[in-house]
Amino acid sequence: MDSKEHKDKLRQTVLEYMEPSFRFHLSLHLPALRSVEKRTPLNIKYLHLTDNAIYMNKAKFEIKIDRKYEIEEPPFRRNWPVDYDVDAFGFQTNTKCIMMKGDVCMENNSAMCMETSERLMEAMKGKEPSECRYTLKLKYVTEHRMPSDYRSSRITKIYEGMKVLIGSIFGNRTAVWNVDTMIISTGNVRWIWREYGEKPLVRNIKLRRYQSVNLDGLKLICHEASFPLKMLNFEMDTTILDHETVANAEYLIVRLEWFREDANSLNLLMKISNQKIQVNRISLNTVASLTGFWLKHGRPVGTSWSFEVQLAAREEPSRFIKNLKRNARAIASGRGSIEMSMGPYSFLSISYDNQILYDPVNQQDIWMVKMEVLHR
Repeated sequence: MDSKEHKDKLRQTVLEYMEPSFRFHLSLHLPALRSVEKRTPLNIKYLHLTDNAIYMNKAKFEIKIDRKYEIEEPPFRRNWPVDYDVDAFGFQTNTKCIMMKGDVCMENNSAMCMETSERLMEAMKGKEPSECRYTLKLKYVTEHRMPSDYRSSRITKIYEGMKVLIGSIFGNRTAVWNVDTMIISTGNVRWIWREYGEKPLVRNIKLRRYQSVNLDGLKLICHEASFPLKMLNFEMDTTILDHETVANAEYLIVRLEWFREDANSLNLLMKISNQKIQVNRISLNTVASLTGFWLKHGRPVGTSWSFEVQLAAREEPSRFIKNLKRNARAIASGRGSIEMSMGPYSFLSISYDNQILYDPVNQQDIWMVKMEVLHR
């Protein structure tokens, strides 16, 4: 092994055990390290992608636009930084329709309601926009050092800045890189073109609330070996329950923020075939109805669902257990649990633990109720 190879091996060893965000920051300042850094295996515990920022473990890369108007005209034309793209008049612009090579749209229907902005633009017709200088500002924040700022007057759009930032950090990787948990909170992921390096191996994914999420987009972002996912956390969407990414995930976390009516929630939950699920913010009535459905139609042994149940303050799920005790199928019970026969070979176990959370806004307690189908 010659001297250069030996040095590169040593550098790779050091980089592999270095905090990811710091190693990116270091290679940014030391060009000689960049090619070595790209060839070094990478492990990220937490990666969160938003419209204007990347959160990585305990570090943050955030992009904003600084505006300097020749003549300030509040409230829109003001000399302050914004975390969204604006037009010449200072109004927020819709960048969902702007797609660059490698970008992944996470919404099947990416149309964005911009009625307010359109009315404002109509009112501004005939007026000349005020002269303005735009500067893109990248802030790097970590718990171990003072924030670092970088500025560019060449790139003046946040979506362009995110494309460059993601490409410089994640592009052209030739070694395997792993992401334990990825959170996607942007309509368009300004991602790397498939020819420009390896995609990450991701085990757990959380998606923000989308009107109609594009699950096919995940295969453009993640390495094919990521699937089936270990965990998928998503807002209930009636159009994706039979999608292979949902159906094959080892564990689902389903949020019901958009489905407040018990009937809607129940109908959707009955369509899910996965064995291991957590359902967030659901009513006890829906859990009771689902219990009846399982007892009538059965579920495979090994099914384990847990529910974050919302109850009025100081109320417990004990009344739910008491009602079930009257059922002829009850074979064993305690204060916070009950076992009910599902036939000669299995039984349904329902239990709850102590209160896990208090919601001060709605003045509700949150309890975790667990339902499992077990061998007799």
